[in-house]
Amino acid sequence: MSLKNNFFYLVLFAAYTPLLFLGITDLDEGAFSSTSLQMLREKQFLIPYLGDELRLEKPILTYIFQSISIFVFGISEFSLRFPSMVATFVWGFVFSKFIFSFKNDFKITSVLNIFLLLPGIFLMSSVATADAFLNLFITLAMISIYRFCENESEEELVRCSVWIGLGFLTKGLTIIAICGAVFFIFSTITKKFNKFLAAILSIKPWLIFFTITLPWLSYVYLKIGLEPLSYMFFGQSFGRYTTAFENHDGMFYYYFLVLPFVILTFFPDFVRSLFKLNLKDNLEKFLFTWLIFVFVFFSFSTTKLPHYLIYGLVPIVFFLQKIFLIDRERAPTILENIYQLLIWIMLLGIPYALIAFLPRDNFDISYSILEDTFNQSLYLSIVSFIILFLIVLAIARVEVNFFKKISAAFFLLILSVKILPLIVDLQQKDLRELGKKYANTKEKILAYKINKPSFSFYANVDYHRGLESNAIILTRTDKLKFLENEFEILDTQGNYLLIKIIDE
Repeated sequence: MSLKNNFFYLVLFAAYTPLLFLGITDLDEGAFSSTSLQMLREKQFLIPYLGDELRLEKPILTYIFQSISIFVFGISEFSLRFPSMVATFVWGFVFSKFIFSFKNDFKITSVLNIFLLLPGIFLMSSVATADAFLNLFITLAMISIYRFCENESEEELVRCSVWIGLGFLTKGLTIIAICGAVFFIFSTITKKFNKFLAAILSIKPWLIFFTITLPWLSYVYLKIGLEPLSYMFFGQSFGRYTTAFENHDGMFYYYFLVLPFVILTFFPDFVRSLFKLNLKDNLEKFLFTWLIFVFVFFSFSTTKLPHYLIYGLVPIVFFLQKIFLIDRERAPTILENIYQLLIWIMLLGIPYALIAFLPRDNFDISYSILEDTFNQSLYLSIVSFIILFLIVLAIARVEVNFFKKISAAFFLLILSVKILPLIVDLQQKDLRELGKKYANTKEKILAYKINKPSFSFYANVDYHRGLESNAIILTRTDKLKFLENEFEILDTQGNYLLIKIIDE
């Protein structure tokens, strides 16, 4: 392996490692984290609870993975982020191996490198939620679907049913909607609709799917009834498509704006790849169908979140690798150099934009973090040094693929060690420090007029909400005006307080 490749892998490793130690954020990560820890404390792993409330926004599998990780590694951010990181690397490897099995010039390491360099994949790789696992199972199911369309092997149908069953236990009906639709469309446009019919009418895959899913569904039904299950599988899945959850709405062109950012460093190469599509090739046709379906399907969803686009992001890795094979051994063009430079100028300005445009009346944000812990001069020096390094590479006319990859790796490194910690600390550092101070307290803690389950993870206590005179109350300074009772302040951290109601 050449020196420059060793350097590239070192930078990539340095970018991914800090993600494992980022603080936990609210709401989804906080809820998943606190629920997984509560399951471990209560030694029950089949019905997720967040405090006294059912946490059935998602099925059980991710909670189990996270609980196992906490049991093995202890209570830490690493324990929660490690399962998603493992799932991401497996996800990238199985896709790379699949592509290599059909395209021998698409080397596994080359495809995997591009996969790991995409900002959307990078950001998803350590999130303590269900999404990395769901993407892994979607990809595995898609691979089986394509192989079945090529060889009609019942073994592929069996594998597909296993992956869809596990995906169902990870995030409900999402995997069925995506994989089923792509299978239907692809089999129709390739005039292989009989294979689609054969698959859905085959009894064995259905038996395997229900063998995986029915034991847990039956247990939950017997314990808590049908209504919570209906909410989880229909309210959460179809409900998100027809109703904007938590104000996450957007116009139909929302994902046209998101796409350039999730593949930012390689966006021009993706645009070029669209002009080099070979839809006579079944593999390209399948991957393009997968990409377009996800893009269009979620564009018409009422609830819009950036990570929905990740469900269809993997095919882009294939199209980018096609361009990289075409471009190998040439030097970067002036336009390519300018594009990379513009990305770095944007990155250079992010902290200053935060300082300038953060709303000063947002009590969720700890502005003191910007003033006390963010070293602007150091950040400016580091990013400027990287820009100079890239300019030297451009002047030396290094091979264009290495130039883009090392730029992308440094981009992820800056995100990992500077930008993401800053963004997380702005929202979570005060809660995190307050939670650690009261870790393992025997007193009941209630959150009042705020929804911050990450606090309960750091305090290692059950998450409850409300107002009781015999409990410690976690609240925020802007919520004190709603209190009619006298209270004493036990502790403060930034905008957050722990108080106790004084009995009259």
